[in-house]
Amino acid sequence: MSKITVQNIEKSYGGEELFSALSFEALPGMRLAVAGPNGSGKSTLLKILAGRAEPDKGSVVLTKAARIGYVAQELSGADLVEPLLGWVLAALPNWGDFWREWEHAVAAKDEVKLRRLSERQARLESQFGYHPEHKARAILSGLGFSDDDLSRKLEWLSGGWRERAKLARVLLQGADILLLDEPTNHLDLEAVEWLEDYLLNFKGTLIYVAHDRIFLERVGTHVLVLGSSKPVLRAGSFSEFLAWLAENAEQRQREAANLSTRIEHEQEFIRRFRVKARKAAQAQSKIKRVEKMQDELSRLKGDQLAARPGRRLAFRLPEPLRGDKVPVNVVDLEFAYAERPGKRIWPRLSFQVFRGRKIALVAPNGAGKSTLLKVLTGELAPSHGYAKLGNSTQLGYFSQHQTEILRPTGTVIAEMRRLSDPKCTEEQLMGVLGLFLLGEGYFERPVAALSGGEKSRLVLASLFLGRANLLILDEPTNHLDLESREGLVAALKDFEGTILMVAHDRYLMGEVAEEIWTLGPDGITQHHESFEEYDAKRRAALVEARQESRRDARKPDCAPAVAAGGESEDGQGGKRLSKEDKRRQAELRNAFSRKLKPLREEYAKCEHDLTRVLLEQGELEAKMNDPATYGSGGEAIAVNNQYREVSDWAETLMERMGVLEAAMAALQAEMEACLE
Repeated sequence: MSKITVQNIEKSYGGEELFSALSFEALPGMRLAVAGPNGSGKSTLLKILAGRAEPDKGSVVLTKAARIGYVAQELSGADLVEPLLGWVLAALPNWGDFWREWEHAVAAKDEVKLRRLSERQARLESQFGYHPEHKARAILSGLGFSDDDLSRKLEWLSGGWRERAKLARVLLQGADILLLDEPTNHLDLEAVEWLEDYLLNFKGTLIYVAHDRIFLERVGTHVLVLGSSKPVLRAGSFSEFLAWLAENAEQRQREAANLSTRIEHEQEFIRRFRVKARKAAQAQSKIKRVEKMQDELSRLKGDQLAARPGRRLAFRLPEPLRGDKVPVNVVDLEFAYAERPGKRIWPRLSFQVFRGRKIALVAPNGAGKSTLLKVLTGELAPSHGYAKLGNSTQLGYFSQHQTEILRPTGTVIAEMRRLSDPKCTEEQLMGVLGLFLLGEGYFERPVAALSGGEKSRLVLASLFLGRANLLILDEPTNHLDLESREGLVAALKDFEGTILMVAHDRYLMGEVAEEIWTLGPDGITQHHESFEEYDAKRRAALVEARQESRRDARKPDCAPAVAAGGESEDGQGGKRLSKEDKRRQAELRNAFSRKLKPLREEYAKCEHDLTRVLLEQGELEAKMNDPATYGSGGEAIAVNNQYREVSDWAETLMERMGVLEAAMAALQAEMEACLE
């Protein structure tokens, strides 16, 4: 059983403490969600757990032979020229080397080495599966890669797709302990949901950082919050943690209110009787008591702050000027990049966005959502048609790369001044920066020294003072921590203008969007419903599509054995087959034989492995029945664990054999149907 034990670790940067006295133990089946504001040390904690950084104090202890999976490596030049599938599979042991060793041992009749190799094979198959290439393809497909992508070199992939490739490689490695830092970044909706399902079925230990509220809720079994005076660790989902937090805060608030009342009563007594001789001694005693109560009150208030998962971004967008009834009007719009003329990204689009609507545009990555927003804002020129904004429409635009408008050498306050309405006063600029958690300590800080999240908040802050009545937002919650995301969601819900946004943040879409538009091969489809309603229908359609695919897979897929007007076999009316019909039947038999061959080979291998596993199971049962085994508690536990693992393996093999039998029977029936 692999586990990771954290014992009183501390970490500081530049004299600022990230966390201290942090201790916990993570066991298989535990999925620990690490939350907290940006800069609270979440990513640093993962690096420490992965052995990529050292704590200032304390220790991290791993079970012997525990395998860590951590996405951290930078891609080298050698990596970039590798094809995607080959590079992902390269994370696994080289089976070619193994089989060469096996052949040499067979040729030398080295029984000892063959036995060791057989044990090694069993371990590798248990760890990486019987068909690692099939598993790799399934993971890559789940993360959004197409079959055509598998042979593409990594250098041809964008940064976001390279991150997906790195995640796929880690998931394939078969780690006991997975450490994932913002794994949903760069994933579209379908890929995020696939990853959720994958991690929910992961049997090892998962420790992950995420700012996606729904991902946190669905995946986590425990929550660790950093960023306050002391870390807070609780079992349960994220919503259960928030409920506990609210209840705890109310209790502390009640205790603080009661204590404040008692202090006021005591101080009133001191004020009245301090100068009177008869009561002076009693007043002095009460002064000491009040000092102790004030210390207790400070502690209670400190506990309230310590329990918070971080500062909360709380603001309200100013009421926009009344704009046009149709802020966006699009007619016959097309776009193609100059280097690929004629290859349009989407079919011709015609649509209108009406005033006051809040729309989320949804589509898989690569469908052209961000490109469409750039065309609407005038950043790109259309290849055909037009996109016009209304005369009274005041645009506010935020994109994934909008932080590029910031000047690295400028200070925060200077950039805010440059990007905001010239009529804004210094007090307004400073006030809004404070609302976006960029208070006085940031004013004179150069932009180059800001984190990605801080730069995003600075651009959003300037958008806040633009008094726009149309907001076009491209992934506005990227690089924002959980508290900042929730504050932005609250502000956008209250915004009285028009919103058109692209996002994969389901919480944002669920809370803000009033209708969902999808962009696909047929253009834009408008769903006049909430995200929850749209998502429920989308999931139901996916289930139906899978079921339909299975039904289609069971249907015979073959050409008629006899051409129209031809003769049937002797058993069918006594007529003979022509030479052409016999040739076709022979081709069909050969085709089905080729399909059956790998299934039969895999079945034979499973059968061979099952024989070996059942033999090992029998040996372990004998040990379990031997009283000597229980002379040492450690040996008894080890034998029981081995027996459980071997039994699980045997069950897996038998289940796989059952699947193979059904597949072979279906192919046999399909062949017979084709030959009738």
